[in-house]
Amino acid sequence: MIECVSTVGVDRNLRNLTVGNDDQTSHYDLSKCVRIANTTVRSIASFTRDDDRIRTVISSRYGQRRTSRAGHLLHTATNTIVAKAVHRREAIVLENIEGIRSLYRNGNGQGRKYRGRMNGWSFGEAQRQIEFKARWAGLPVIRLSRCETRGSSVTCPRCRERLQSDKRLVRKLWCTDCRMVMDRDMVAAVNLARRGRVRFARSRPPILLEAQGGAVEAMKGNPTPTVIPGVDALKLTHPMKS
Repeated sequence: MIECVSTVGVDRNLRNLTVGNDDQTSHYDLSKCVRIANTTVRSIASFTRDDDRIRTVISSRYGQRRTSRAGHLLHTATNTIVAKAVHRREAIVLENIEGIRSLYRNGNGQGRKYRGRMNGWSFGEAQRQIEFKARWAGLPVIRLSRCETRGSSVTCPRCRERLQSDKRLVRKLWCTDCRMVMDRDMVAAVNLARRGRVRFARSRPPILLEAQGGAVEAMKGNPTPTVIPGVDALKLTHPMKS
């Protein structure tokens, strides 16, 4: 496992992946996935065959092609994300957005096209690829709970006040105290990285000096191994040899 020195948050959105922390942030454009999904839906809707069986077979092939193309775009983005995190020795922090499909059910007062677009959001595939590649490279992945990520996209990373939205600003938020306009996705990524750093710090075990009769003191710079519960639990029972 890589001994990390910091954390980086990953904010998953319909049209992009935003990765960042206090040092820097990056956007990975995934708007092409939305265009691919819209094209596939229009192509399937244009079928005029009377045979339902043939229409089902052809539609499934179009769906498989859509999944393959979107997966390739996600593969390229997640490869870059994990490679940069490995180079900078940063643990990846992900938020828990399970159950978000319930926000786009029929009867919620939303349009059919909007619900179809949001239900086609491949946020689960992005998480699967990031976790698989990170573990393959020996990089810890921290999955925050819903309580830990509450308000992460509307809290100012500078003064911790609640940000205000404006219809004239697309995906931008305004901080009344700092007098600054901030990108919503960037704010979420930075806050995820900070909250993941808290979990990351708690998971670091103290230096084992009891055997030498010395006192244990948590200080910055101590050569403690990085242990993330649930990711590398074997380290808790079988410490790595120096």
